[in-house]
Amino acid sequence: MAEPIPEFYIDEFRVNVAPFGGVMTLGLGAPHPNPGQIQPAQDVVRVRMSLEHMKVMTMLLRRQLKAYEEQFAPINIPRVVYNAVGLSGEDW
Repeated sequence: MAEPIPEFYIDEFRVNVAPFGGVMTLGLGAPHPNPGQIQPAQDVVRVRMSLEHMKVMTMLLRRQLKAYEEQFAPINIPRVVYNAVGLSGEDW
């Protein structure tokens, strides 16, 4: 019998790229953060890959999400979220 594949839920992530590869650290935010206090995410899993792999994966994720939006409905992101991560709706 095959070993079960681990499953994770995450609501935060960090990405870093370097000349020879990239890393994504996926984590969980504090369930009850104290206002005004920075509480780091609990790291759940770290994924390392080549830059080529990371780029192709990003392109495939974008294609999948675009297809979903075309078939069902746009995935709305609040402006405050865009602002917090330095993006805008036009980046999509």
